[in-house]
Amino acid sequence: MRAVVFFVFLVIFQPASAQFFRGRIVDKAGLPIPNASIYINELKSGITADIRGEFQTQLSAGTYNCEASSLGYKREKFSFEMKSEDIRKTITLQEIVYELKEVHFSGRGEDRGNAIMRKAISRAPFFRYQVKEYEAESYLKGTMKITKIPAVAKLQFKKKEINMILNKLFLVESISTIAFSAPNNYVQTIRAFSSTIPDEINPGDYSLLMKSSIYQPEFFGMVSPLSPNALTYYRFVYQGITNESGKVVNKILVVPQKGNSKLMAGHIYIVEDTWNVSYLEMVTARSGIKANIKINYNEVKENVFLPTGYNIGVNLDMLGVNGEGRYYSSIKYNKIIENNSVQAKMLESKPLKEKTSNREASKIAKANQRIVDPPKEEKQSLEIKKIPSTTKVIVDSSAKRMDSLYWLSVRKLPLREDEIKAYKSVDSLKTEYKQIKTEDSIRNQNGGKGGKPIEQILFGHKYNIGKNWRFSFGGVAKIVGDFNFVDGYQFGQNVSLEYFTGKGQNLKISPLVYYSTERRLLLWKTDIDYKYAPLRDGKLSLSAGNITSDISSNPGTSRFINSYSSFFFGINPVKFMSKKYIELINSVDIANGFRGDFAVSYQDRGVLNNSDKTSLFGKIPGSNIPVNIYSPVQTNSTALVFSAGFTYTPRNFYRINNGKKEYVRSSYPTFSAKFRIAPGSNSPTASHFSSIEMEVKQGINLNIYSKINYSLSAGTFISKEKLFFPDFKHFRANDIMVSDVDFDNGFLLLDNYLLSTPNGWVQGYVNYSSEYILLKYLPFFNTPFVTEALHFRTLWLTDSGYHHSEIGYSIGMTGMARIGVFAGFRGLKYQSVGFRLSIPIFNQQTPLSISL
Repeated sequence: MRAVVFFVFLVIFQPASAQFFRGRIVDKAGLPIPNASIYINELKSGITADIRGEFQTQLSAGTYNCEASSLGYKREKFSFEMKSEDIRKTITLQEIVYELKEVHFSGRGEDRGNAIMRKAISRAPFFRYQVKEYEAESYLKGTMKITKIPAVAKLQFKKKEINMILNKLFLVESISTIAFSAPNNYVQTIRAFSSTIPDEINPGDYSLLMKSSIYQPEFFGMVSPLSPNALTYYRFVYQGITNESGKVVNKILVVPQKGNSKLMAGHIYIVEDTWNVSYLEMVTARSGIKANIKINYNEVKENVFLPTGYNIGVNLDMLGVNGEGRYYSSIKYNKIIENNSVQAKMLESKPLKEKTSNREASKIAKANQRIVDPPKEEKQSLEIKKIPSTTKVIVDSSAKRMDSLYWLSVRKLPLREDEIKAYKSVDSLKTEYKQIKTEDSIRNQNGGKGGKPIEQILFGHKYNIGKNWRFSFGGVAKIVGDFNFVDGYQFGQNVSLEYFTGKGQNLKISPLVYYSTERRLLLWKTDIDYKYAPLRDGKLSLSAGNITSDISSNPGTSRFINSYSSFFFGINPVKFMSKKYIELINSVDIANGFRGDFAVSYQDRGVLNNSDKTSLFGKIPGSNIPVNIYSPVQTNSTALVFSAGFTYTPRNFYRINNGKKEYVRSSYPTFSAKFRIAPGSNSPTASHFSSIEMEVKQGINLNIYSKINYSLSAGTFISKEKLFFPDFKHFRANDIMVSDVDFDNGFLLLDNYLLSTPNGWVQGYVNYSSEYILLKYLPFFNTPFVTEALHFRTLWLTDSGYHHSEIGYSIGMTGMARIGVFAGFRGLKYQSVGFRLSIPIFNQQTPLSISL
């Protein structure tokens, strides 16, 4: 609920003095111009008007020269003298008629808009570092209201929780002083702060707005229209010029080449010859939040244009939750020191030629970026350490104690009636919220899915036992462990007991027992997991049991999907064996990016047949004997297996989080090798073999739209004196329409066991995903959450020459649901086609599922 209630951005700040200058900005018809701005030259101060065009500020006695402006209107200059009385003024702005210069087309069909933006992009790095230091004061006002909450959320939360936020206006105001020093250091002193938001809710980082610059490659997390790569992602359409205070200003329409949540659309106004920004109006849409951003830039010092007013409108439409917000910020600059070295470098840089290509302009912008960027320290370590905050926030001890008279003197925007009402009810709202949070804390103090006894019984629960111990059980939801045609129903329960040392180490014991109604025996297993050496991600596991297991060591169909397809439709793609086993595994980082997995296991495996169970609708299932091209004899067997696996990713960057090492990224592929040896015995049913397999895989982000991942693997059996079907190399394969795994790994038009092999093999896959391939060009599918993908995978059995390949296309929401169509080939000959549905959100293990 917190994520629904608040805030996405912002910054802060401004002071006061004697008499009030109030007013209203209107057009020639007398209608208010929402969010217009006033700039006071003597104070280097901007004031942003509200949606009614109204503004106010307190000024000392003196003469002031001002300029009123708004997008689409001519700047209006005016002067007044402030004496001992308040002044109220109505300012009328005239609409701008933009003159169109002749549009010049080159042989590449590019117009004046691109030519202007190439020059602005090449100059952006200089403007980013143009100012060495400044001191500013800022006033911020933000409002937010949730107007709709879906019925599902109303069922999840208490009625009083819903009533506390629904259609309630939340308001925040602040006055701050900002001290900036290049390249990116801020000291923010909050002198006054007033809010109707309960103290327990974090409304966000109020300095984000001030720290975001349109001249940076990213602006509010979006690709800036002045990024060196902007010409790759945007079209720039010239829409005319106007003369503002003797400067020619170009109006440029910014159009994303393709829709993307990291791109913005709108208008940017570029000053001729200097190529800096004069106005900015952009619309962004991301994860259900649509923001309209307007920024007014003024010449606060000769040839230094800085933001003096921000106005941001926000509309929320996320998973049925609707809301709206608006944020204003007015900024006054008290001191500005230019970066003379950057200015000198800008003068020395060569101007762009008229016929410079987009690629050349991008290269020049990147080169200019390197020229002005502060020198970077050489980083030898692969550890990504937490970067110390470049913003120091100081809260004045009296910031929250300022009375209404103080706020009346410093406020730049008059309060509306609903805002006054919000302030009047703030005490009761905060008290109510604190009561609700106290109740929730008591309700959930032991964790689990519910605090009520009936919820604990139904869904299980976790109970803290003392300081270091925790006990949990599965509840009624886990009583039925699985359904298949070998076991019938499995009834039982699972529990776990955990011990935490508080140093990133813990011990977990997880026993479970289930009764098979058709085999009429108890199935059980116990897992003991000990996590050690958190900086090396060490894990030691001991597992033992008597279970019903998938014959394949690389399942393509989950037990969850098999249970439902068996119960309702009599489709049983998973083939089962009995397995009594004990296994010891140790996994640990040997060096950075180099991991070792060592295991020893003993398995006693038995052939199982289906019971006389049928599906819900009476369908008789297929045999429990798998179909395979080698027609292996299914027989009882044992196996003592030693295995060692190694994985290496060069230059794998990592971070330390809560004392534990976590890998983050690498620009290199991941290489892996695995060895298995079964030494055998005198028994004719004991496995005796050795095998090796190797793999290289990598994921690469191509751009903000697209990425590609690939894998190439190969392996063979070095020896195979006694090899049983469970020992074969199994491939992830699935030939039913619905699965709960993604489409990137495994075959989708291949029986689970058909090509399992006792010989050599080569396997590869390539997946290319993008926001735009085919259907996303249609408006119905063009949403930020939907992606498209092309898939290719192939398998070659070296001894028989059997070659199976699949190609496919899919569309959907990664990690939630995807639908695709795939075609299968044997060699170059077409074999089959099928539609497939992947629902990863259903991916879950049944209690007796286990990886061999």
